[in-house]
Parts: sequence; structure tokens; C-alpha cells
Amino acid sequence: MRISGLKNVIDGNNVTLSVIVDSEKLGNNELWFSVPDKYAHGLCETRLDGFLVGMLFPAMRYGENIYVEGCVSAQLLFNLNQYVIPMLMAFLPACKRIKITAAETNSDRFDCSGVGTGFSGGVDSFCTFYDHYELEQKTENRINSLIFLNVGSNGPGRSDEELAYARKKFHSRYEYLTKFPEELGLDFIPIDSNLHSFHPWGHQLTHSLTTVSAVLIMQNMYRKYFYASGGLSYLELFKYYNFLLKIDTALIDPMLLPLLSTESLNFISDGAQYTRTEKILRIVDYEPVQRYLNVCVHDRESHENCSECSKCCRTLMTLNSIGKLEDFSNLFDIQKYKRHVEFLYVCQQVVLQNKDPFARNSIELARKHNIRLPSFVVSFLLVSLISLGRTWIPRTVFSKIKSLIKQY
Repeated sequence: MRISGLKNVIDGNNVTLSVIVDSEKLGNNELWFSVPDKYAHGLCETRLDGFLVGMLFPAMRYGENIYVEGCVSAQLLFNLNQYVIPMLMAFLPACKRIKITAAETNSDRFDCSGVGTGFSGGVDSFCTFYDHYELEQKTENRINSLIFLNVGSNGPGRSDEELAYARKKFHSRYEYLTKFPEELGLDFIPIDSNLHSFHPWGHQLTHSLTTVSAVLIMQNMYRKYFYASGGLSYLELFKYYNFLLKIDTALIDPMLLPLLSTESLNFISDGAQYTRTEKILRIVDYEPVQRYLNVCVHDRESHENCSECSKCCRTLMTLNSIGKLEDFSNLFDIQKYKRHVEFLYVCQQVVLQNKDPFARNSIELARKHNIRLPSFVVSFLLVSLISLGRTWIPRTVFSKIKSLIKQY
């Protein structure tokens, strides 16, 4: 795999950095990142670090060595070859050993003062922001701008249609969320890209690498970046190793992210000092959370919380346990959740509590607050019935059974 041909293009109010990725498996394709022209000063045009990290996982999956026809950070190149590649091979067996070389390396530091984090309006990003903006006293650690990315979280990019859909959702979510940074006078930088078209395995598996890739593109702006972790504590990352191994690189974030740092930009994995429920308890009374919390992973263009997907339900179950459900009635359809979703979801969590760390957190919190829960036997029978129903029971009959269960 060859990464070459760095190009800067001004298109209307946006500035785009791009390279050509020449791969035996993928062919010859353009990889690009774009930001509004007011943030063009942050773009790193002297090193290809962001493009290199973005293509690391695809190259390892396809077993292709990488040659960067340009300059990269000497520290990053060393860390990738010496530590990151063996780490990804150890935790993700489908990855193959490769060698990265570059035409030039550089150890100079950029002179920048940005302290950033991504902001999606979710529990993880709000918790990181609350800790390192509202509570942070030291300027060198206090967040002074936010980033919103289109590198996979808005939808896949395996076709032109999927790329267009993801971009539409990206702009919709950005317009909704931008009101919060505006209230605080903080820059909220949208970074658009087609990087997810090179990652057909899904956002969850490679999100750490794709996020770091985009932030490194803005290396002229940032010296520190807090990466909001995926919601599990340090202990849970070890305890549920087998559960996480094949689905989420968050398992290795505390080890991986510092090794993706350069001479100028320090990546910090933040949030694993808390469990998911501890994060919600930490931010639940932070007033902006009650106006902007956005946790939904439903596959639709709207930014609104659907109140029935896994993350909406997980959040609503926690809020119900601590008596805060009505405080979020402007963001969630509480009646929809209560009438049609809650009982089945709680039954699923009862069944999964010994396998899924998020289910265990939710069940423990509910018991602590004396929330009535269905028994394991009832939960197992209902979950099993629904699972069988999807396969064996005629659709019309199954729909009626499911409707009756939801009303129970």
C-alpha cells in the first residue's frame, strides 16, 4: 500500500486535504478530510500522520506493507512498527504483520495550544467534557474546543449512497449539537471524510483508529486530545475481555491511544475511571445534559433519540432507577419507552447480566434503588419466546404475542 500525493483543495467554504491510496486489494482511491475554511490553520500539511493511522487497520487486514511517500512523525512511526502493530495482531487475530516505511521522518514539535475532545452529545463525551471543562482548574488540561467527526459513527460508507446518507446525518447532528458549544463560546469543528469507505468492518471495531486519524489531520491546532472511552471501567475491560475482543477496540484504548501520540499531540484515553452508570450519575444534574443528551444509535437520518434502540433503553433504564426519567422527557418519548419497550428490555438485561457489563451495571443500579425486576425465569422464558418467535411463529401471530408482552 502506497500513500502519496498530498493535495490541498479549497472548495467554497471548505478546505480539503487528500492523498491517493494505492492498494493491491483496494485499487487506486482518494482518501480525504475536509473542514470549514475558518479552521484551515489547524490542518497539518507537512506530515501524513493522519492518513497513515487511518489506513493502518485496512493494511493489516489485507496484509499489505505501507509506504508513505512523504513525511511522518518519527515518534509515531517508531511506535506503530514497534508496539501498535503487534498489539493489534494480539487482540485482533485477523490482522497480519506488516512493515511501515516513509520517505521522511521528522521530530519537530508544532507550536499549538489546543486541548480538544470529540462531542457527540452522548454520555461518554459529556462526562469527559464535564470533567475537563467545567471542573478542570489547570489551563493546560482544560478543553478549549470541540470536534465532531464523520468517520463512521453516522453510518457506513461502502457505497456512494451510504456515504451520502452518512453525510446528511452528520450535518443534521452537527447543526443540532452546535448550539451547546455556541452557548459556551467554544469552537465546534466538523471534520468530514470518506475514511469509513475504507473500513467496511463497521465503526465499532475501528473507531479508535479512525478518530485519531481525523484528529491528527488537525495536528497544527492540538497539543492534547481527550478521547472519551466506550463506557467501561478499567476493571470491566479486563473482566469482560472475551465479550469485547471481537467487537470493539475500546478494550485496548488505554494502551493504544498513548502510542498514537506524536511529538506534538498527546492522546489520552479518558473515562475508564468510571463505569457507564457512574458516568450518568456524574452528569445527570449538569443542566446542559438535560437539553442536549443524544445517545441514539437507531439507523435513521434524524438526530433525535428514538427511545427504543439499545443505547436509548440503557440510558432510560438508568434514569428510571435513579428517579430522573421525567427530567429528560423533552429528549425521549417516555410513554413510548414505558408502554412498548421497557419490560422486554429489562428482561433482556436480567438474562444478560452475567455476560454483558452494561446489563450488569443496569441491574445492580436498579436493585440498589429497589426497582422491581422480573425474575430470571420469567425473563429467560420471554426472551427465548421472542427469539423463537422471530424464526418459527407466523409473523402476524408473533406480532400479536409481542404486543401483549409489551403491554404486560
